[in-house]
Amino acid sequence: MVRIRMKSLGRRHRPFFRICAMDIRSPRDGRAIEELGHHDPMVRNVQARTVLNVNRIRYWLSVGAQPSHKVQALLNRYGVKKPAPGEPWALPEAAPTAPPATAPPATEPAATEPAATAPTAPTAPTPEAAALAGTSGGEAPVS
Repeated sequence: MVRIRMKSLGRRHRPFFRICAMDIRSPRDGRAIEELGHHDPMVRNVQARTVLNVNRIRYWLSVGAQPSHKVQALLNRYGVKKPAPGEPWALPEAAPTAPPATAPPATEPAATEPAATAPTAPTAPTPEAAALAGTSGGEAPVS
């Protein structure tokens, strides 16, 4: 009988688990039939904590593999379920979606006044203009 369970890796105070399909008679860290993902409980980012090969897990569930209690909790958390009878175990690939067609931006009516007459904020003289005037950029001329 095949069981989907965790294979313990890592070191002291730094656990890491591989989720594997294994024969029920093999030891905890023994040879796996197939590795189906991994779980790192020490990662702070919850989305990156567990990586599952969902298609292969659904395959093994469809042929009768039994998940362990911990693996079943992970599968429930990520919404992985055994396929119904007659349902294909492989999930359909997500087709790349084209970005929605955007309409060209609406043009605003032309302003009644020309842009040249719009008030502008005073600007500081450029260093070249200050050099031509004989003063440095931030100093006032001394009389």
